Amino acid sequence: MVASGIEDIEQRVIQTIQEKGPRIGKELALDLPDVASLALWQACYTSRQLHISHFASYYLRFDITRGDQVRLSPSILRDFLSFTLFGLPGQREAMIERQGSLSNYHREVSKQKIAVAQDVMSNLLTQMPREIRANLCAFIAGDLAYFLAHNEPREHAGIGEMIKGSDIDIIVIYQDLSDEVVSGIEKDMTELKNFYLRHPSHRHEIDFIVKSRAKMERQFRYTDIHDKIASKIAYESMFLGGSLPLYMSVRDAMKRTGVDELIEMDFAHALQDRKNAMRTLLDNRSGELDDETRSLFYFSQERVEFT
Repeated sequence: MVASGIEDIEQRVIQTIQEKGPRIGKELALDLPDVASLALWQACYTSRQLHISHFASYYLRFDITRGDQVRLSPSILRDFLSFTLFGLPGQREAMIERQGSLSNYHREVSKQKIAVAQDVMSNLLTQMPREIRANLCAFIAGDLAYFLAHNEPREHAGIGEMIKGSDIDIIVIYQDLSDEVVSGIEKDMTELKNFYLRHPSHRHEIDFIVKSRAKMERQFRYTDIHDKIASKIAYESMFLGGSLPLYMSVRDAMKRTGVDELIEMDFAHALQDRKNAMRTLLDNRSGELDDETRSLFYFSQERVEFT
């Protein structure tokens, strides 16, 4: 039977937290399986008795379900489920302790996945002559760059087997290398991708792209969706390996072209959309959402291919 009435749901949430201590949204959803996600979110966010603590970092995404519009990640729903802790007056110390352990979990998983990415680049770079290593660099983006990675098992569509949580996104930039050398790099990366995906001790999905510095800097024009996603990935990047001077030259190009400011403007726009959507959702008692608001509440989908 579906629970009815935000006030009734709120009382059930309060009772659960009284019995079990501070809970994140996902745990409350499991505790109250008959309550729809939106109704549970509304009950938690309209309550005057619950204390709320957030521990996510937000970054820009482009939602392909809504004409490539800018969005913030995590989505409102994922933020609620994974990165928002709810407690009661008198549970302050328990909330601080619980938030610390949850934040450390995501940080440790992110560090483990970054270590995998470092191993990938070490395997790639150690077999290369110095003159090639000096002309390429690699950086990492996505959840890992914000230390928001998770290890929850999920099915890989390509192989139909379970893999470990967040993707590992690696971008390799090169300059002054022959087509033959670049093809060799792509071949080696593909072999490493398959190894880490299928080996039972790893089961990590590694997405990668190899592109020239010239193409990367052309994409800083920020004109079409491909340019915007590529620029956003570079903006949020974390240096992984190879030539640090080359990586810094890419970062300097972002400032020189002003693309970093354009990304920050898009972030501000997405943040305002998030605030407006949350106000709309809090006022909505019917449970029916228009497509625009629904796309802001649920998980957004970004183009999965790198360009």
